[in-house]
Amino acid sequence: MKFFSTQHQHSFLSNLLESAAKILSFAAVFAFIASPIFPVNYALAQKSETTYMVKLKTGFGENLLSKVGSNIRHRFVSAESPVFYNIYSFSSGYSAAVLTDYLKNKAEYLEEQKPLAASSVYVNDPGFSTDPLNIDKQWALIKAGFDKAWEKTTGSKSNVVAVIDTGVDETHQDLSAINFVKGFNFISNQEIATSTNSDDNGHGTLVTGVLGATANNGLGIIGTNWQISVMPLKALDANGKGEAADVAEAIVWATDHGAQFLNMSIGGIGFGHDTTLANAVTYAFNKNVLLVAAAGNDVAATGSNLDQSPVFPICDDNNFNMVIGVSASDQNDLKPDFSNYGRNCIDVTAPGKRILSTINYDPLTKKASPSSYAYASGTSLAVPFVVGQAALIKALYPFATNIQIRDRIITTADPIDNLNLTQCAGGPCRGLLGTGRINVLNSLQTAIAQGYAEGDLVKEESTGAMYQIIGGQKRLISPFVYNQRFSGSKLKTLSAGELASLPDGSYVTPNDGTLVKLDSDPTVYVIANGQKQPVSYQVFLQRKMNFASVNTLSFSEVNSWITGSFYPPEEGTLIKSDKDKTVYWVVGQTLHPINYGFFMERGLNVFPILVVSEKDIVSFAKGESYIR
Repeated sequence: MKFFSTQHQHSFLSNLLESAAKILSFAAVFAFIASPIFPVNYALAQKSETTYMVKLKTGFGENLLSKVGSNIRHRFVSAESPVFYNIYSFSSGYSAAVLTDYLKNKAEYLEEQKPLAASSVYVNDPGFSTDPLNIDKQWALIKAGFDKAWEKTTGSKSNVVAVIDTGVDETHQDLSAINFVKGFNFISNQEIATSTNSDDNGHGTLVTGVLGATANNGLGIIGTNWQISVMPLKALDANGKGEAADVAEAIVWATDHGAQFLNMSIGGIGFGHDTTLANAVTYAFNKNVLLVAAAGNDVAATGSNLDQSPVFPICDDNNFNMVIGVSASDQNDLKPDFSNYGRNCIDVTAPGKRILSTINYDPLTKKASPSSYAYASGTSLAVPFVVGQAALIKALYPFATNIQIRDRIITTADPIDNLNLTQCAGGPCRGLLGTGRINVLNSLQTAIAQGYAEGDLVKEESTGAMYQIIGGQKRLISPFVYNQRFSGSKLKTLSAGELASLPDGSYVTPNDGTLVKLDSDPTVYVIANGQKQPVSYQVFLQRKMNFASVNTLSFSEVNSWITGSFYPPEEGTLIKSDKDKTVYWVVGQTLHPINYGFFMERGLNVFPILVVSEKDIVSFAKGESYIR
């Protein structure tokens, strides 16, 4: 068995299984003594004291027991039923056999008392630890409460998780209990047969180990679910790179082939906003699929604020929180340096630093290493903990919808803002890490039920504040937005207590197409798909926008919305920067670079080209190239 370290984690667990397999032997010494209490022919095996319960016959009492034990207590003294008369508990160093003989004809029964405790789950996987601070083993399962959750459910094979990643090595020794279902390789455009290795990078296998590594097989590690089905979908190549189109296609394929959960440990600056990807997210969400995506690790020093620099697919929520966004935390519930953060795209955090899991490639040499294990860090590792939590909720409450499961995960997390006072670009992370670190046991404690529904308009009884329930959050409605969008609508009145479990989201946005600005900033934004998109001066003029139509709103309202890419020019516009010869064609609200052959073949040479500054051109959403 091999262990490797990634993300600059330098401690190895090279002897984990070997040390766990060692057997300690010992010699037991028994002392036999003769007791003056009994006839000489009784040889008593004196031992550490045990607690017994005895029901003595009428005429016998505490004096009889005082000769063989201590801590004698008369039980059920106020009971009315004779079934409980003359019952005592006591401690004794004598065995039950010896005491039974001593009490012959004097007791109706004698029973050894076994200590009772909350039921627990036995795990023999050597990588598992019951210590949430033991970072050399699987600290994260205990930290997030999976061990206690397993007392309620260990999962179900009816739950199908699509792992959209680099593929999965189904031949790994510690993934044998997973029920793998047919998958698809979107790089080669071929089906993935079961019991095969489709992972030429190792990342997908790493993620899958966290999700469902085999429990109690005496090997390696244990997954969040002991029973689960996994659908491997390869949308990233051997270098861990991929296209938004492949990811979008994987989302739709998974939805159409029975997946209930999508594990998307992908994202970052390489994935821009894409209409097809956003549509795929909407399609899956509306089909009752739960989507979970990584926050990304874009700035190694401090992480990036996704409110200002959104990444995808985590921020492709389409303004309805269709994707559970996950940032990472360590064993002390602190945000690691690498993890992105943000109010609008992050819903919860989950363990993501120094996570031990399955791997089939040495991350250092990039060479195949079958049935191996590695430490890894990143928001990619945090995602399967949340997906695993969702699958356990579904196993216990099989009729729960994706919205109900999402809301349960969000509302039962443990707050950690008070611990993260300098972890977000040197400042406090208040409201930037979702509702906190997931608490799996909390999410399983009560049946799924709630006094409100998605999309409800509510008013807090004591303050009169208006909210809309969207995406498991309560989102403030400003007077401007209420008058524009909801005037005359009936609001449901709820108490502060009823609303307390719902986290605060961003303000509800105005209608798409609304022009807004701050009184302290000249930048004009257009509201589109729940985001505010800056409008360049050239586009403002080209689209014949009117300054009289710009609405000045409060800083807290405008600042709560995600800042998207620049609002594009009109459909069909040709545009270039003043510093570069590349010409772009605006199609589908996206700038597509075109080459000279395409430019001439389509007859675009007869149309004027809008010239903008280089600073502006880099801020527009870009799509694939159009070439001849």
